[in-house]
Amino acid sequence: MDEKLRALLDQIPEKPPRSKLEQHLEVIRELRRKGRTYQEIAQFFAEHLHLTVAASTIHAFIQVRARRRQPRPQVELPPVPATVFGIAPAVGGVATGSDVDVMNRIEALKRRRPSEKPQKPRFEYNANEPLKLIPKTGQEGKP
Repeated sequence: MDEKLRALLDQIPEKPPRSKLEQHLEVIRELRRKGRTYQEIAQFFAEHLHLTVAASTIHAFIQVRARRRQPRPQVELPPVPATVFGIAPAVGGVATGSDVDVMNRIEALKRRRPSEKPQKPRFEYNANEPLKLIPKTGQEGKP
């Protein structure tokens, strides 16, 4: 990193903690180790530290710190097998005749153009009436 940039970064002071519970983190952890509930910890803070805090606030405070402490696992993805048309081949890394046939049919479907004939509406809309289903041809007389 550039020395000028490093000097500027070193001049920036640390931000103070945003939570009033930050300085009491070890007290909270010790009380939790001793089996105290968040409500009991809130009462402890009120009685001994003259600090009013909700049990839900203590819970959220602990949950955020618990996520920070857990190291994120480094996930290594398996190597991508040889593919044909973007689809993984069958067992053993070799595409069988039926696999190739299926892949060719999928590719043909992808290349096919959609039908240009307009679709008939399925519902009739009138702002002053409920939505009505338009019956299919040949079913008008059926209930």
